[in-house]
Amino acid sequence: MRIKSLVVAGFAAGVAITVGGCDTATTTTPATRTPLPSAETGQTTQPGRTSQPGGNIPESPAGPQTPAGPEVAPATRTAVADPATPADTAPAKCVTAQLRLDKGVGGPVGGTWFLRFINSSSQVCVLQGFPGVSQTNGPAGDPVGEPAVRDQGPQAPQPAPVTLAPGGAAQFEFISYPKQINECAALRTNTLRVYPPDNTESLWLPWDNLICPSPQRMLVVRAITPM
Repeated sequence: MRIKSLVVAGFAAGVAITVGGCDTATTTTPATRTPLPSAETGQTTQPGRTSQPGGNIPESPAGPQTPAGPEVAPATRTAVADPATPADTAPAKCVTAQLRLDKGVGGPVGGTWFLRFINSSSQVCVLQGFPGVSQTNGPAGDPVGEPAVRDQGPQAPQPAPVTLAPGGAAQFEFISYPKQINECAALRTNTLRVYPPDNTESLWLPWDNLICPSPQRMLVVRAITPM
Protein backbone atom coordinates (compact mmCIF):
# COMPACT_ATOMS: atom_id res chain seq x y z
CA MET A 1 0.00 0.00 0.00
CA ARG A 2 2.80 2.42 0.79
CA ILE A 3 4.39 1.78 -2.54
CA LYS A 4 1.13 2.53 -4.40
CA SER A 5 0.70 5.74 -2.47
CA LEU A 6 4.15 6.89 -3.48
CA VAL A 7 3.47 6.12 -7.12
CA VAL A 8 0.22 8.07 -7.04
CA ALA A 9 1.90 10.98 -5.29
CA GLY A 10 4.74 11.01 -7.83
CA PHE A 11 2.31 10.95 -10.75
CA ALA A 12 0.39 13.83 -9.27
CA ALA A 13 3.55 15.85 -8.83
CA GLY A 14 4.55 15.24 -12.47
CA VAL A 15 1.17 16.43 -13.63
CA ALA A 16 1.52 19.60 -11.51
CA ILE A 17 4.95 20.32 -12.97
CA THR A 18 3.66 19.78 -16.52
CA VAL A 19 0.75 22.11 -15.97
CA GLY A 20 3.01 24.81 -14.51
CA GLY A 21 5.34 24.53 -17.53
CA CYS A 22 2.46 25.03 -19.90
CA ASP A 23 1.47 28.29 -18.09
CA THR A 24 4.96 29.59 -18.40
CA ALA A 25 5.22 28.79 -22.12
CA THR A 26 1.93 30.42 -23.02
CA THR A 27 2.65 33.76 -21.26
CA THR A 28 3.39 36.55 -23.88
CA THR A 29 5.86 39.27 -23.03
CA PRO A 30 4.85 42.74 -24.45
CA ALA A 31 7.01 43.76 -27.51
CA THR A 32 9.40 46.61 -26.98
CA ARG A 33 9.36 49.28 -29.83
CA THR A 34 12.71 50.41 -31.11
CA PRO A 35 12.79 54.18 -31.67
CA LEU A 36 13.19 55.18 -35.34
CA PRO A 37 16.51 56.75 -36.29
CA SER A 38 14.78 60.06 -36.97
CA ALA A 39 13.44 60.11 -33.44
CA GLU A 40 16.90 59.49 -32.03
CA THR A 41 18.59 62.26 -34.05
CA GLY A 42 15.70 64.76 -33.96
CA GLN A 43 15.70 65.03 -37.80
CA THR A 44 12.50 65.20 -39.82
CA THR A 45 11.72 64.97 -43.50
CA GLN A 46 11.19 68.41 -45.04
CA PRO A 47 8.21 69.03 -47.27
CA GLY A 48 8.93 68.39 -50.92
CA ARG A 49 11.91 66.13 -50.22
CA THR A 50 12.23 62.36 -50.14
CA SER A 51 14.01 60.58 -47.25
CA GLN A 52 16.91 58.32 -48.12
CA PRO A 53 17.13 54.84 -46.59
CA GLY A 54 18.18 55.12 -42.97
CA GLY A 55 16.41 58.45 -42.44
CA ASN A 56 19.14 60.56 -44.09
CA ILE A 57 18.05 63.83 -45.76
CA PRO A 58 19.58 64.81 -49.11
CA GLU A 59 21.77 67.88 -48.96
CA SER A 60 20.16 71.20 -49.73
CA PRO A 61 21.27 73.04 -52.90
CA ALA A 62 24.05 75.54 -52.37
CA GLY A 63 23.07 79.07 -51.46
CA PRO A 64 20.60 80.53 -48.99
CA GLN A 65 17.02 79.43 -49.14
CA THR A 66 14.39 82.10 -49.64
CA PRO A 67 11.44 81.63 -47.35
CA ALA A 68 8.36 80.79 -49.31
CA GLY A 69 5.94 83.67 -49.26
CA PRO A 70 2.26 83.67 -50.08
CA GLU A 71 1.55 82.48 -53.58
CA VAL A 72 0.89 85.45 -55.86
CA ALA A 73 -1.11 85.00 -59.03
CA PRO A 74 0.78 86.23 -62.11
CA ALA A 75 -0.37 89.60 -63.35
CA THR A 76 -2.66 89.40 -66.32
CA ARG A 77 -1.78 91.76 -69.13
CA THR A 78 -4.54 93.08 -71.26
CA ALA A 79 -3.56 93.02 -74.90
CA VAL A 80 -3.85 96.48 -76.37
CA ALA A 81 -4.05 96.64 -80.12
CA ASP A 82 -1.80 99.15 -81.79
CA PRO A 83 -3.84 102.03 -83.10
CA ALA A 84 -4.52 101.36 -86.66
CA THR A 85 -2.73 103.75 -88.98
CA PRO A 86 -5.37 105.33 -91.03
CA ALA A 87 -4.95 104.65 -94.70
CA ASP A 88 -4.14 107.63 -96.88
CA THR A 89 -7.28 107.60 -98.99
CA ALA A 90 -7.22 111.27 -100.05
CA PRO A 91 -7.10 111.60 -103.85
CA ALA A 92 -3.86 112.85 -105.36
CA LYS A 93 -3.61 116.24 -106.99
CA CYS A 94 -4.48 116.36 -110.68
CA VAL A 95 -1.55 116.34 -113.05
CA THR A 96 -1.59 117.85 -116.51
CA ALA A 97 -1.61 114.44 -118.22
CA GLN A 98 -4.96 113.67 -116.57
CA LEU A 99 -6.67 116.84 -117.73
CA ARG A 100 -8.22 118.35 -120.82
CA LEU A 101 -8.78 122.09 -121.25
CA ASP A 102 -12.17 123.21 -122.55
CA LYS A 103 -13.13 126.70 -123.69
CA GLY A 104 -16.25 126.57 -121.56
CA VAL A 105 -18.64 129.49 -121.80
CA GLY A 106 -18.22 133.23 -122.16
CA GLY A 107 -18.40 136.20 -124.47
CA PRO A 108 -16.32 136.79 -127.55
CA VAL A 109 -12.56 136.82 -127.18
CA GLY A 110 -11.74 139.93 -125.22
CA GLY A 111 -14.10 139.62 -122.28
CA THR A 112 -14.95 137.19 -119.47
CA TRP A 113 -14.71 133.42 -119.94
CA PHE A 114 -15.31 130.41 -117.68
CA LEU A 115 -12.74 127.90 -118.86
CA ARG A 116 -12.86 124.27 -117.73
CA PHE A 117 -10.49 121.51 -116.67
CA ILE A 118 -11.96 118.06 -117.40
CA ASN A 119 -10.61 114.90 -115.78
CA SER A 120 -9.99 112.62 -118.76
CA SER A 121 -8.37 109.85 -116.69
CA SER A 122 -9.89 106.90 -114.80
CA GLN A 123 -8.60 108.17 -111.43
CA VAL A 124 -10.14 110.65 -109.01
CA CYS A 125 -7.95 113.73 -108.48
CA VAL A 126 -8.04 117.15 -106.81
CA LEU A 127 -7.47 120.66 -108.14
CA GLN A 128 -6.89 123.67 -105.91
CA GLY A 129 -5.68 127.21 -106.51
CA PHE A 130 -4.99 129.42 -109.51
CA PRO A 131 -4.07 128.30 -113.02
CA GLY A 132 -1.25 130.04 -114.82
CA VAL A 133 -2.53 131.75 -118.00
CA SER A 134 -0.76 133.61 -120.77
CA GLN A 135 -1.24 134.47 -124.45
CA THR A 136 1.35 132.99 -126.80
CA ASN A 137 2.02 132.12 -130.41
CA GLY A 138 1.89 128.35 -130.48
CA PRO A 139 1.38 125.71 -127.74
CA ALA A 140 5.02 125.93 -126.65
CA GLY A 141 5.51 129.65 -127.27
CA ASP A 142 6.74 132.13 -124.71
CA PRO A 143 4.25 134.53 -123.16
CA VAL A 144 3.42 137.62 -125.19
CA GLY A 145 2.71 140.52 -122.90
CA GLU A 146 2.20 139.94 -119.19
CA PRO A 147 0.68 136.68 -117.86
CA ALA A 148 -2.65 136.88 -116.05
CA VAL A 149 -2.57 138.23 -112.52
CA ARG A 150 -4.44 136.46 -109.69
CA ASP A 151 -7.58 138.09 -108.38
CA GLN A 152 -7.50 137.47 -104.63
CA GLY A 153 -9.91 140.25 -103.68
CA PRO A 154 -12.74 139.75 -101.16
CA GLN A 155 -15.31 139.38 -103.94
CA ALA A 156 -13.33 136.71 -105.78
CA PRO A 157 -13.59 132.94 -105.06
CA GLN A 158 -11.07 131.74 -102.47
CA PRO A 159 -8.85 128.73 -103.24
CA ALA A 160 -10.38 125.46 -102.04
CA PRO A 161 -9.96 121.79 -103.02
CA VAL A 162 -12.16 120.65 -105.91
CA THR A 163 -12.40 116.88 -106.38
CA LEU A 164 -12.77 115.64 -109.94
CA ALA A 165 -14.21 112.20 -110.58
CA PRO A 166 -13.36 110.60 -113.92
CA GLY A 167 -15.11 112.77 -116.52
CA GLY A 168 -15.77 115.51 -113.94
CA ALA A 169 -14.95 119.18 -114.50
CA ALA A 170 -13.98 122.31 -112.59
CA GLN A 171 -13.96 125.87 -113.91
CA PHE A 172 -12.08 129.10 -113.48
CA GLU A 173 -12.79 132.64 -114.61
CA PHE A 174 -10.45 134.31 -117.09
CA ILE A 175 -10.84 138.03 -117.86
CA SER A 176 -9.16 140.28 -120.41
CA TYR A 177 -9.58 144.06 -120.74
CA PRO A 178 -9.60 144.97 -124.44
CA LYS A 179 -10.21 148.67 -123.79
CA GLN A 180 -6.48 149.05 -123.25
CA ILE A 181 -5.73 147.90 -126.79
CA ASN A 182 -6.37 151.34 -128.19
CA GLU A 183 -3.80 152.78 -125.80
CA CYS A 184 -0.86 150.53 -126.73
CA ALA A 185 1.00 149.06 -129.66
CA ALA A 186 -1.01 145.82 -129.47
CA LEU A 187 0.45 142.46 -130.43
CA ARG A 188 -1.54 139.63 -131.98
CA THR A 189 -1.44 136.11 -130.57
CA ASN A 190 -3.07 132.83 -131.60
CA THR A 191 -2.83 130.61 -128.49
CA LEU A 192 -3.95 130.65 -124.86
CA ARG A 193 -1.48 128.64 -122.76
CA VAL A 194 -2.76 127.35 -119.39
CA TYR A 195 -0.92 125.61 -116.55
CA PRO A 196 -3.09 123.65 -114.09
CA PRO A 197 -2.31 124.52 -110.44
CA ASP A 198 0.97 123.04 -109.13
CA ASN A 199 2.00 121.72 -112.55
CA THR A 200 4.87 122.58 -114.88
CA GLU A 201 3.27 121.10 -118.02
CA SER A 202 0.70 123.22 -119.84
CA LEU A 203 -2.46 122.80 -121.91
CA TRP A 204 -3.59 125.17 -124.66
CA LEU A 205 -6.50 126.48 -126.71
CA PRO A 206 -6.64 128.35 -130.03
CA TRP A 207 -6.96 132.02 -129.04
CA ASP A 208 -6.76 134.71 -131.70
CA ASN A 209 -6.50 137.95 -129.77
CA LEU A 210 -4.55 141.14 -129.28
CA ILE A 211 -2.59 142.02 -126.15
CA CYS A 212 -0.56 144.98 -124.99
CA PRO A 213 3.16 144.37 -124.53
CA SER A 214 4.83 144.40 -121.10
CA PRO A 215 4.68 146.03 -118.67
CA GLN A 216 1.00 146.73 -119.21
CA ARG A 217 -1.34 144.15 -117.64
CA MET A 218 -4.69 143.24 -119.15
CA LEU A 219 -5.29 139.59 -118.10
CA VAL A 220 -6.85 138.37 -114.83
CA VAL A 221 -7.49 134.84 -113.56
CA ARG A 222 -9.54 133.61 -110.57
CA ALA A 223 -9.31 130.45 -108.43
CA ILE A 224 -10.77 127.13 -109.56
CA THR A 225 -14.33 126.43 -108.40
CA PRO A 226 -16.70 123.43 -108.67
CA MET A 227 -19.21 123.36 -111.50
